[in-house]
Amino acid sequence: MKRNQPLLSALIAAMSRPEFYPERPANVELIQTHISCVFLAGDVVYKIRKPVRFAFLDYSTLEQRYHFSQEEVRLNRRLAPSVYLGVFPILYHGEGFALGEQVSRLGGPEVAEYAVKMRRLPDERLLERLVRENRVGKDDIARIAERLAEFHASAADDHACIYGAPTATWQAVLGNLQECEACVGETVSGREFERIEDFLRRFMEVHKDLLKQRLAQRRVREGHGDLRCEHICLDDGIIIFDCLEFSERLRYCDVASDLAFLAMDLDRLEAPQLADELVAAYAARTGDKALFELMRFYKCHRAAVRGKVETLKSHEAEVSLRERERARELALSSFRLAYHYASGAVPAMVLVCGLAGTGKSTIAKALARHTGFEVFNSDVIRKRLLGLDPTVHVSAEYRAGIYDDRSTELTYGALLAEAEKALREGKGVIVDATFKNPAHRRPFVELGARRRVPVLFVECRADEEEVLHRLLERIQRPDEVSDATWEVYLRQKAEFVPISEVHDRCHVVVESKQDSSEVAARIEALLDSLR
Repeated sequence: MKRNQPLLSALIAAMSRPEFYPERPANVELIQTHISCVFLAGDVVYKIRKPVRFAFLDYSTLEQRYHFSQEEVRLNRRLAPSVYLGVFPILYHGEGFALGEQVSRLGGPEVAEYAVKMRRLPDERLLERLVRENRVGKDDIARIAERLAEFHASAADDHACIYGAPTATWQAVLGNLQECEACVGETVSGREFERIEDFLRRFMEVHKDLLKQRLAQRRVREGHGDLRCEHICLDDGIIIFDCLEFSERLRYCDVASDLAFLAMDLDRLEAPQLADELVAAYAARTGDKALFELMRFYKCHRAAVRGKVETLKSHEAEVSLRERERARELALSSFRLAYHYASGAVPAMVLVCGLAGTGKSTIAKALARHTGFEVFNSDVIRKRLLGLDPTVHVSAEYRAGIYDDRSTELTYGALLAEAEKALREGKGVIVDATFKNPAHRRPFVELGARRRVPVLFVECRADEEEVLHRLLERIQRPDEVSDATWEVYLRQKAEFVPISEVHDRCHVVVESKQDSSEVAARIEALLDSLR
């Protein structure tokens, strides 16, 4: 075997055998990307870098691969000190290879490659899996926020002026947009890309002074750079690993950008409430009042970065077909998320209305996922005003108890106030309520006129047989917030005043049998036409 150019395939073959490792694992699993090979060997993990060079990294020489292996250990020990065990040489051994002892300096001609050794973390405790299984609570998110706040406070900032100036941020965002152009027509549509680009450009132009203040306030730090749910483990504390080691430029950023990556990933996993709690807990811990203003911008940018990276991964021959297909799906969802953030920055108000059991909340949630708009639900607001948990079931006669006329007036007043507050903050709004009375609809139409934002009524309808089935099914669900019954539906039907006070363009009827995602896309297109 040529010692000056070890064959990667031969090295992979050697490291895929259990007898190669002193731990003697029962089996070895290989995970391969276009830049590295990761070997899961029992309770430990070994990672080697491929001899490749790209615009964003250079692993082309053994010296470079050694350097970045040591950097990976050094940087990741900031947040995962017990996980990263060191750098180990892989030595020529006869016609094969053998693992050497841990090293702290570059070796000689006997070294074929270098591997980073790590403690293997339990898959079942990774944040992504816990979120998918609905096993993450507010306390868990608060602990993650506290850990990140501590980390950012102690992270280096001596190169912040190089990477954190508004011009540097501008170059980073626009540079990524230029690279994303290659994805148009494949994983992002031209319409979506234009909206993303327009939002990011406008935000940077309007908020130049804010970006300068962030630098002056020492909010630019050498962060993690790749904060995803799959890189956080809730096992004997908060373990955050696999930071971006190959580029100081990509690691250094506003702490809001670092945090936004994780918040965006929680949104991707359909856990926006956890994303909100993360940002709120971090802001409370750090006193960072500008965090909320910056979050949509950085989440949009990070989602676009993820979309680009996953698109590139979907093209790589070294990656398995299954992983390429998953990368494409992630790219599509990431760009879609970036579009939602950008669209949510163009305010509009959608009033999702109709009788009980016609699918209002389903449509409202689907539309929120598509647009990024904030949802206000009348059942939740009503119970909140009375100090009740939203899922507490309250039995009462129609228009009596917590559903009497006075409580209803207070509920619609609170919904109006919440909508106005959100619109003032530049957010899009979805109001989920019956809206059977024109007296309750009129103030929202007037609010839209005052704020100069489009108002769209989305009226939900369903067959009565389906409505009855839904209402009976709701009783069995512990997380249901509505108390509506068949009797309530019939009374609402008798009292519902047809929507005729707005132009036909501002009123659309949807049937519950239609696919909610398709309905949301249709509504989104209508909003664009109204804008």
